[in-house]
Amino acid sequence: MSETASEIANSLVPLARQPAMVLLESGYLWLDMGHFDKAREVFVGAAALMPKSEVPQIGIGAVEFAQGHHDKALQAYRVAQRLAPLSSLPRAHAGEALLFMGKVPEALKELKAAMDLEPDGDGAKLAQALIQAKEAGALPPPKK
Repeated sequence: MSETASEIANSLVPLARQPAMVLLESGYLWLDMGHFDKAREVFVGAAALMPKSEVPQIGIGAVEFAQGHHDKALQAYRVAQRLAPLSSLPRAHAGEALLFMGKVPEALKELKAAMDLEPDGDGAKLAQALIQAKEAGALPPPKK
């Protein structure tokens, strides 16, 4: 396979889609296995290689969220939002972090924005599931 140009827009180095996906998937595998330091290392490296992509930032946020660091997760999701303001996924994840931080009105605003941005996208699906879970009482109550 001879790929001369980068398939990943604005990559620091030429990076084709498949290797980028493998790199990001390895971060999620480390995360799923509970190896948070290794997952973070992969996502931080991916963010350095793809500084204009929101995807590694979402991964960094996922690592922080999995450890209960909702404020740090929100920071990563906000970076992802700045990189991709028209993407619903960073907004949905920001809404999720805000829900777990007990900031329900702000969370609902983010979740509704995610559904409005890309009604059929993954972010909208996540946002809808989070709203339904909150309404069903499955998520933590707001902190007092």
